[in-house]
Amino acid sequence: MLILYFGILIVLIAMAGLWLLRAKKRSHQLPSELETKDLEKASEGSKPPSTPKSKSVWGGLLKSWSGLLSSSSKDQKAWEEVLISSDMGPKLANELISKLQKSEKAPAEFFKEELYELIKDAEAPQAAWESKKPWVVFIIGVNGAGKTTSIVKLARHLLQQSKSVGVVGADTFRKAAIEQLERGVLGVGADFFSIKSSNDESEGADPSAVIFDGLSKFKEKDTIIVDTSGRLQTKKNLMEELKKMKRVAQKVMPEAPHDVWLVIDSTLGQNSVSQGRAFHEALGVTGLVLTKLDGLSRGGTIFQLFQELKTPIRFLGVGERPEELLSFKSRTFVEDLFDQKASNP
Repeated sequence: MLILYFGILIVLIAMAGLWLLRAKKRSHQLPSELETKDLEKASEGSKPPSTPKSKSVWGGLLKSWSGLLSSSSKDQKAWEEVLISSDMGPKLANELISKLQKSEKAPAEFFKEELYELIKDAEAPQAAWESKKPWVVFIIGVNGAGKTTSIVKLARHLLQQSKSVGVVGADTFRKAAIEQLERGVLGVGADFFSIKSSNDESEGADPSAVIFDGLSKFKEKDTIIVDTSGRLQTKKNLMEELKKMKRVAQKVMPEAPHDVWLVIDSTLGQNSVSQGRAFHEALGVTGLVLTKLDGLSRGGTIFQLFQELKTPIRFLGVGERPEELLSFKSRTFVEDLFDQKASNP
């Protein structure tokens, strides 16, 4: 009997040793495929955000031109159709076609040079925010153009230039817009001011009063961004309100605003040009921020706008993320338009 018990004990010890050996071996194995995917997913939040690409985001403009460019065709009717469908506008399209017919250059070389000539002076010569302290910029534009996301991107850009930034939310006719702007601005590390009341009736407050209080609060900042109401340029009384906001700002700071930047949806074509004209007449636009350039196929608006307003193009918006804002560079812009590898990844 003693021998039997001893034998059972030996077997149990052997089984325990085998189990421990297998457990140790498993602990040194790599995670399973499912576990690896989970780890990769969990680590995504710690990865630094990708920076915007400098190419391919607007290469789509010339996709409709590719056939005529590759064949070196100068067919007047074909080029007229392509240019107008790209939102170059009838006037500009006719001017380009007339020059093309007289030129001895191939269409690709001709258009690369001509498009650069059209916007070479659109590149701003210096950083506007270095001119004054505080530097005050009004951001204007119609609802839906990308004004809120552009302000958040600009705030982040200025913070990266080691500037202190205050953002004034004066779009009081849309409470949801104020809340969205506040989240974005605080998210990138800038300060935010708008009207808030205990009974949550901030919607509809006087935008000019918000500007007055906001500028007073942020007087010590390096830069102040003012979000004005998203106004339809066809409503005269609303354009008059924007003028009033400018007059009220000057009561706090006589030279304010130092700049008035218009946010334009680049996909709207001729409507963008009419918007730009109306806002420029009302407030004197000093800079353009062009949005929704990712996947753009009708980017002739850019050339039309500059020809119409002769106003520097400050930034290009190429996505929704705060880092997706590019400083406008005329030569780079045109070169990338003709980069077939960029346009056809």
